[in-house]
Amino acid sequence: MNHQEYHILLSKFSHEVRNPAALITSFLQLLAREYPEITACSYYRQIQENLQLLRQLLDEISHYSNASRISPKPVNFREFLQEMAAAAKKLLAGSGIRLQLQICGALPPVSIDRSRMLQVFYNLLRNAREAMPEGGDVCIAARPENGGISVTVRDSGPAIPEEYLPTLFEPMVTHKQDGTGLGLAICREILLAHGGSITAARDGQPLFTLRLPALDPSAPA
Repeated sequence: MNHQEYHILLSKFSHEVRNPAALITSFLQLLAREYPEITACSYYRQIQENLQLLRQLLDEISHYSNASRISPKPVNFREFLQEMAAAAKKLLAGSGIRLQLQICGALPPVSIDRSRMLQVFYNLLRNAREAMPEGGDVCIAARPENGGISVTVRDSGPAIPEEYLPTLFEPMVTHKQDGTGLGLAICREILLAHGGSITAARDGQPLFTLRLPALDPSAPA
């Protein structure tokens, strides 16, 4: 099975499972209306909680199967990063996570799908928040590199175990008890679709490096 066939299979799977999941949700709502006392039952609550987990997994599968479909447009990447960081700080409010943005030098223009690239950074920040439940520091640093842009995302959480690195971006591979194994795989698919890359290293602390090519002036708008 090639890469494209794998994505098509995941998309079909997500669609086929989502329909019965929606029916189960509807039937539970009907039961709650007819028999309100059922909502106090632990079994009812467990069904609701597991349905929520199923919906989360289906959303992740949908995001992964569509990650390579992008609509890139030329952007000022410095402004993009500043806007992303401002929004992320609001999302992280109350978590004890301190986010710092560093931009070194003049960044060349790039062509990106804003919503997809936002998803990359939000996925990485979500990972950092989960790794630091008591709070900590995250530093996003961008600089020009080899005619393109390099962005590092480093947090003060525990280092990534060496044995996790080879499969860190593989789909459906997770080392978290409640993880889907798709967050970092989605990041990789989005970066690859942009002609870029994402890598991970230990370096004492978790370190992710994103690389994006500069906008080709000769490319059609």
